[in-house]
Amino acid sequence: MYDVVIIGGGPCGLATGLALQEKGMSYVIIEKEAIVNSIVNCPLDMRFYSTSDRLEIGNIPFLSQEVRPTRTELLKYYRLVTERQAINIKCFQQVNRISKDTDSITVHAVDRTGTTIPYQARMIVIATGIFDHPKRIGVDGENMSKVMHYYKEGHSFHGQDVTVVGGKNSAVEAAIDLYRNGARVTLVHRGDTVYKGIKPSLLLDIRNFIEKEKIKFYPSSSVEAITNTTVSVHTSEGLVTIPNDYVFSLIGYQPDTTMLQSIGIEIDSSTLVPTFNPETYETNIENVFLAGVVTGGTTNRVYIEDGRFHGMKIAEEIERRLQ
Repeated sequence: MYDVVIIGGGPCGLATGLALQEKGMSYVIIEKEAIVNSIVNCPLDMRFYSTSDRLEIGNIPFLSQEVRPTRTELLKYYRLVTERQAINIKCFQQVNRISKDTDSITVHAVDRTGTTIPYQARMIVIATGIFDHPKRIGVDGENMSKVMHYYKEGHSFHGQDVTVVGGKNSAVEAAIDLYRNGARVTLVHRGDTVYKGIKPSLLLDIRNFIEKEKIKFYPSSSVEAITNTTVSVHTSEGLVTIPNDYVFSLIGYQPDTTMLQSIGIEIDSSTLVPTFNPETYETNIENVFLAGVVTGGTTNRVYIEDGRFHGMKIAEEIERRLQ
C-alpha cells in the first residue's frame, strides 16, 4: 500500500514524486515507456525555447551550455535527477485499469512480459501528458506506414518528396531541417501564414525558404488524400496532387481521455479539459488528482514550465489529508 500512485513519468510526474518524497510520503510512478518519453520523441537536434531554469524540477539546478537547452542536455538532466534523488519509478509498464473501493485505489499495470502488477494506494495522481496521442487529419491513406506523427531527424529523407502538414513550431522546424538534409519539401497549413506565433529563431529561415520557393508552401490548405506515391491537397485554387514519398503530420497532440473517463472524471467535450479544483488539482472523483499538461486538454495553455509546480500543491493537500 502506497500513499500515492502517480501515472506518468514525464517531467510533471517526476516533479510530483519529488514533492511527495520531500514530505516523507510513500509513492510509486508508473510509466509506460522511458522516463520523460515526450522529450525522447523530440527531434534529435532540438533546442528548447524554454530557458533551462524554467525546466528544473525539485529545486535541483539545471545548467545548460547555452540559455536554452538541447534535447540531449534535458534528457541527461532528468536522468540525473531520477538517479540521484532515487525517484521510485517503474518504466515500461502500461496501466490498463484503475479500480476504486472505499479505502483505496488499485492501479493495474502490465509489464513487458505480459504480467499484471497491481499497485494499491490511498490516492492517485494522473500525469499522463498529451504527446502520446497525435491529432488525426482524418483522410484516406493516413494509416499508411509512410505517414508519421513525430519527427526525429532529416538524414534518411535525402532526395525524397516529403510533405509536412502543420504550421506551428514542430512543423516549421521539421520542414527547415528536411530541406537542409536534401529533401524536396512541401509544407501544407490550414492557416494563411506560418510567420506568426513561431520561435523567432525559425522565422528568418522559413520566410527565406518559402519566398525563394526552396520549400513549397500551400497556405489556407488541407490534405484531401494520401496514396503510395502522391498527396492531394485542397488549396484556394483547387485540388493539387503532388509527388510524395513520406508525410509528417505535425498538427498537434491531445490527451487520451479514455482512462480519465473510465473512472468517472468529467471532460469538457470541446476542449478535453478535465474537471478539477485549481487549488488542489483534485478531480471530481475523490482522491484522484491531475498534474501537468493533461490539465490543459487541447488548449495548449499548460506546459512543463507550469505543470512542474502542480505536484507541490497536490503534495500539500495529500499531506493535510493523511495527518
